[in-house]
Amino acid sequence: MNVVNNEELAAEVMKLLRELSNQMRQRVFSRLEELDVTPHMAWALHHLGDGIPMGTLADRLSCDASYVTGIADRLERRGLAERRPDPTDRRVKQLVLTDEGKRVRDMVEGRLFEQPPLLRFLDGEELAMLERILEKMLGSNGPEAHEVPG
Repeated sequence: MNVVNNEELAAEVMKLLRELSNQMRQRVFSRLEELDVTPHMAWALHHLGDGIPMGTLADRLSCDASYVTGIADRLERRGLAERRPDPTDRRVKQLVLTDEGKRVRDMVEGRLFEQPPLLRFLDGEELAMLERILEKMLGSNGPEAHEVPG
């Protein structure tokens, strides 16, 4: 296959990956909406466990600490988490899941990580091949990733 065809094929693959990403994003948003949970709330629930400082949560969510305050407010209003003083530094507030928060977190993760319908069309061999391709793509983010193999 010549370079032009490779470029055309790569462009088509990127188009398909964008469409797949959009479908998956819509599925995630729909699943979260059923549980009345925003994507940031879902990520916060995922990271909280037995409690972490709110600044650490901001780092894990890649957002500003002031934004985490809003997420914490929403989680507290829903009874999913509560703020507690850090046992080693009372100036620091930890956000800790409540029992209801753990239950909702488990529901969110159960719904998000069940096999999506689009993967049911692939047999085991195809899934294994897709996994290898995706791992190769995701592992290729070093400086040489942008060089054409030759």
